[in-house]
Amino acid sequence: MRTLALFLAACSGLVCSHADARPRGPEADVLAMINAERVRHGCQPLRVEARLSEAAERQSRGMAERHYFNHNAPDGSTPGRRVRDTGYVFQMVGENIEANTDDPEEVFDAWMNSPGHRQNILMCAFKETGIAMAWQEDDQRVAGVSPEFHAYWTQVFAMPLNLGR
Repeated sequence: MRTLALFLAACSGLVCSHADARPRGPEADVLAMINAERVRHGCQPLRVEARLSEAAERQSRGMAERHYFNHNAPDGSTPGRRVRDTGYVFQMVGENIEANTDDPEEVFDAWMNSPGHRQNILMCAFKETGIAMAWQEDDQRVAGVSPEFHAYWTQVFAMPLNLGR
């Protein structure tokens, strides 16, 4: 399993700022595990934010459809740009990506076993998140990576500019 990290953080107990942003299925399972870990380490749970979920979905879907695995998309977009494109204003933003498994425990374990991912999961400064997994049944190999990926995960983390919300 391969993982890459830029920044990272997570949540505990699904606290959502918008009802339509609430993740379901495997995404909700990963968030629950991340939130529980944050709470065990003294961090507050992350609130799920619709615009961050939109940015995560854009990245996961882009990786699946365009057959790449990287924080920087072929169109030049970066995690910060994808978040800004949703209209979200942040002080700090981070992104986690994972590929090759749709199993929530494997995704959580991969992120927790990566020093950069773990550090960011436990970064209490992040307050909000969005998470998405895109599935590509007939995926093609990603250049330089041996297995074919089918599940592409992205979790976006942010500290909003306005901390009073």
